[in-house]
Amino acid sequence: WSMGYPRTIVRRTARRVLLALFAACLWQVDAHAGTTVQGIQKRGALRCGVSEAVPGLAAQDGKGQWQGLETDFCRAVAAAVLGDAERVKFVPLRASQRFPALLTNRVDLLLGNTTWTLSREALLEVQFPATLLHDGQSFMVPAASAAQDPNDLGDAAICVEKDTTHHQRLRDLGTHAGFALQPMIAESSTTAADAFFAGRCAALTGEASQLAALRLRAGKTPSDFRILARTISREP
Repeated sequence: WSMGYPRTIVRRTARRVLLALFAACLWQVDAHAGTTVQGIQKRGALRCGVSEAVPGLAAQDGKGQWQGLETDFCRAVAAAVLGDAERVKFVPLRASQRFPALLTNRVDLLLGNTTWTLSREALLEVQFPATLLHDGQSFMVPAASAAQDPNDLGDAAICVEKDTTHHQRLRDLGTHAGFALQPMIAESSTTAADAFFAGRCAALTGEASQLAALRLRAGKTPSDFRILARTISREP
């Protein structure tokens, strides 16, 4: 039982939600979307832009196979459009590469831990047909840090990936709280994480799920780092 409903009903509802999500992505009443699907079918493969080595979202296992939420979704779309879940080319992208890759048709479908914003839709003229995951921007700090809340970070240096919504929200947080956080901008989420683990900044910021995945890069001591409970945004 879940919230008073039998598991069978919950599972049935979940399947319907997933089917509706697939349908929203595939059958937008839009000429461009139709052209995209036709191009995929003519090529015989779906080119899917995904996160760059973020376990749980998109990462290659020891055998070189892509695993994660984003890659599973891409396979589902390939199965629906091409009848074969394996006819996917995964294109790992940094945040700064995501929209250029989509707008130049290097990829057909972009996931890549990308937040849905009005400005991106209006200015870049891209479509976000549905939300795959809801998350929130948080902060990871060393376990020994005195910080228990983002406001405790004061004027600290914060590692953040380039060309993300997180950078802007750092400025907003500092303005609202009355202090000047110092962003240390990295080219990718992994380089930002490596800089944080090397002690070059007091905290690493990103979506909570991404931080949990990046903490694995700490090697055998992920427990030496913790993610603050409070998030400062909602990220669809």
